[in-house]
Amino acid sequence: MKENFFVTKDKTETKLILLYMLEQIEIPLNEQFIFNFCTSRNSWINYMELVEVFPELIEFDFIFSPDQNTENKRYCLTALGRNCVASFYTDIPEALRSEISTFCKNNRMYFKRLQEYVANFKKNEDGTYMVNLKIIDSASNTPSFEININLQTRAEAVKAVELWPTKAPNFYEFVYVNLNDWTTKGE
Repeated sequence: MKENFFVTKDKTETKLILLYMLEQIEIPLNEQFIFNFCTSRNSWINYMELVEVFPELIEFDFIFSPDQNTENKRYCLTALGRNCVASFYTDIPEALRSEISTFCKNNRMYFKRLQEYVANFKKNEDGTYMVNLKIIDSASNTPSFEININLQTRAEAVKAVELWPTKAPNFYEFVYVNLNDWTTKGE
């Protein structure tokens, strides 16, 4: 079965585009981001083709998830995937390679933050909103910092979720510095 990996030209190009995008972004991405980048946001790949080739790339060890035991798996290239891109990247049209490279370079940190600074909320029985704010450790894909905050209105909860990706580093630094001061001064 492995000898039939690249069966048709259209599937080959689809696979190469996906592998090239993962090489260029240089960070592990969850499946939702991968599908969003390649289909709806950029139209590099047809959605149905991506649905078909994505599991094949995993099966044949071109991409993998280093965090197998988590619900939010992120994927990156294997050595085999990198070798494939290096050998066949010229089969991707030059204009498309340039577009993918530019998009990845311009958006890498933004998408990294979106995956690392996670926020959501839910309505409590009393009508208030519980907001969950996390900073996900990129190496282990587990929370390194998490706080739950109870807010009075939905508007406040929505605003907190919207602001978290830009405010998380400052918030974490504030908490870390103050905790460190407290523990070193014996307060």
